[in-house]
Order: sequence, then C-alpha cells, then structure tokens
Amino acid sequence: MSIRNLAAAAAALLCLSAAAGCSRSTPSDGSRVATLTSAGPAPSASAGTPERPVVRPDDGPEDFDRYVAIFAQCLRNEGAAAGSGPKPRMGDDPKSKAAARKCQHLYPETWMEREARTNPRYVDLLRVTAKCLKDRGHEVSVGGDPVALRYGDNTSANKAYDDEQACERMAFKDSIKKYAGN
Repeated sequence: MSIRNLAAAAAALLCLSAAAGCSRSTPSDGSRVATLTSAGPAPSASAGTPERPVVRPDDGPEDFDRYVAIFAQCLRNEGAAAGSGPKPRMGDDPKSKAAARKCQHLYPETWMEREARTNPRYVDLLRVTAKCLKDRGHEVSVGGDPVALRYGDNTSANKAYDDEQACERMAFKDSIKKYAGN
C-alpha cells in the first residue's frame, strides 16, 4: 500500500471509529433511537495529541524522506508488514492496521497541507496565488476536492513550478513566518 493510500486508509479508519461511536439508548418512553456517544471535544495538540511533523517551505525532499523513515521505523517496531525499503508498503493485516493507527502522528505533512487543514483563509490565499500565476502567464484555477491549484495538464504544472513557489511565498507570507525554525 502506498503512503498516499495509507493516509487514505488512516482517514477511513478514523471515520469508521467515529461511526462506531453510535450506540443505542432507550429514552424514558421506551422507544429505541440511535445516538452518537460523545466524550466531549477531541483533544488538541496541547492536550497531548501530537501534531504531525511539518515539512517547512525551505525543506527539501531529503527532509520529507527523513520523516518518512521515522514513520516507517515506527511501523516496523509495531510489527507492521511495512517492507524493508525506506518508504513503507503497508500490509492489509490487522497488526499492520493497528501499527498505522499508532504511528500516524509521525507521518509528515507539508506546510501547505497544514495550511489547508488549519487556515480559514486558505482558499482565499490560493486564489491570490492563482492570480499571481495568471499574471505570470500560466493557465490555472482554484477548485477540486480537496481545493487546490488546478492546471490543464502535468506539463503546464511543471512549467509553472518555480513561479508557483514564488507566488505561494507571496500569498502565504504571513503563514510562512510561523514555520521558520520549526
């Protein structure tokens, strides 16, 4: 299973766990209804749930690979069938799934993924990025699910790479400051 599929599987497991929270209760009139049992709000990073490591704007692919190696080692330590290479190929067995849940906090996310998840202005800032790219002659739009910059094809995206980095840095300049020195 690839890393992207692993992340999707982890998200699916999270959804299934939430769905498992539904239970039956019996109201005072004797009827039975399904309810969602909740213990309150989810714990935050400050309450002990660790945040995933962030690959900063100035980090390179070797930094991402270093984080993935730590994640892969955790999987192996937990008994997952994760293969022997530097990038884990997850097994579909229960032990591998349990290891993925236990180690998921070690899998890195890019600073843009963190922004998409946490910044309420993310889509607006993407639109600023797209306008900057259009001003530099690139055909780009904002859309999709998840919301992202959309190019007509890979060739267009590859040609826009350097400009995209510059435009993101301009549009997200205030956000980038918080990733410096992490």
